[in-house]
Amino acid sequence: MAKLGRPLAMKVEDRRKEIFNIAEQLFGEKGFENVTMSEIASETGMSKKTLYVYFKDKKELLKDLILSSYIWEESALPEQNLSAIQLLKYRLKVCAEHVLSDRHIKLCRLAISESIGIEGLSDTFYEIGISKSRDHLIEAIQKIEKNHYKIHLSAEILADMLFGASIAKPFIDTLMVGEKINFDEIFIKIEQTLDALFVSSSTNLAG
Repeated sequence: MAKLGRPLAMKVEDRRKEIFNIAEQLFGEKGFENVTMSEIASETGMSKKTLYVYFKDKKELLKDLILSSYIWEESALPEQNLSAIQLLKYRLKVCAEHVLSDRHIKLCRLAISESIGIEGLSDTFYEIGISKSRDHLIEAIQKIEKNHYKIHLSAEILADMLFGASIAKPFIDTLMVGEKINFDEIFIKIEQTLDALFVSSSTNLAG
């Protein structure tokens, strides 16, 4: 049912978030091709003309929706009072919670299913998701002093090993066959993998 009585003075970013929420729900329920801009506009309580002020077409809306799932905001990276290994552990947990979340899995399926018809969509999703996450893991690893390394490999290889050992398989399992994620098991694997790769007298992270 279309929403009525929308506030006249809503911040642009708030309005975009509302559009994203409605569009994501409709795309998930009906599929991208079966949803019209008119329907999205109606559900958000605005005219189609107003919706086109925010997005030139449905493909741009989908791309921007994918971009809105970007996780590495500065506020998400509390670097103070964390050792280098604690920071790496924290970033791995943030990465796991995002990559394995229901929302990310649904957006990933949507990006894959629509990538054939929308040029650059899969590249965009990869760049803001996997690639950016990997970059932040590499950055954290580079902060660790070399005398804490048990295996002397590049930060890039170590980041791939950490992601692969703790996140990659559960991601494929839930993406392809819908297997339920057990985050307690994921966090244990993160602890075990870090202990296997680095030496530290204190790597426990509160929470």
